[in-house]
Amino acid sequence: MERLDRRAGETLYYLEMRSPGEVEASRPLPADVTLSEQRDALLIRAVTLSIGQPYDWPSQHWNDSRWADHLNRHDLRHWTLQRAGDILGLASLRFDQAEVELDTFGLVPRHVGTGLGGPFLALVAELAWREAPQTERLWLHTSSADHPYALRNYLARGFRQYRPVLPTDG
Repeated sequence: MERLDRRAGETLYYLEMRSPGEVEASRPLPADVTLSEQRDALLIRAVTLSIGQPYDWPSQHWNDSRWADHLNRHDLRHWTLQRAGDILGLASLRFDQAEVELDTFGLVPRHVGTGLGGPFLALVAELAWREAPQTERLWLHTSSADHPYALRNYLARGFRQYRPVLPTDG
């Protein structure tokens, strides 16, 4: 899915991996941290807004109708990273016939910098391949407007650039 809501001066990076064997492990998550599929639309919206607020993600500006369309997609599934009922992060995967898009990924602001990002991303990549074993690729886009370590984390977990970097017109 081409991202059409680019901001002036933003650089987009399109990344992919082509097989589950490309997932680069990270240290394990702490034993008390779990990943659970999430179906509560209000919670998914609130967590997405929390994660994206520091980076002014486009979803920060969606109206209720746009959110309803997004959250009611049949091809989109969501997982929360949790510890003792506390939401640490969210990953949303869009399943298409031949590919899976990592649509949303991040930690809520109070958990950024705690060392959970790498293990969480590795776990989500493994989950994507497990949930869609016939897929040909797992892909995402990130941006220079995202967390400064986002691109580094994606590359460290095995994602590779598959198209030229796309700077926006200033």
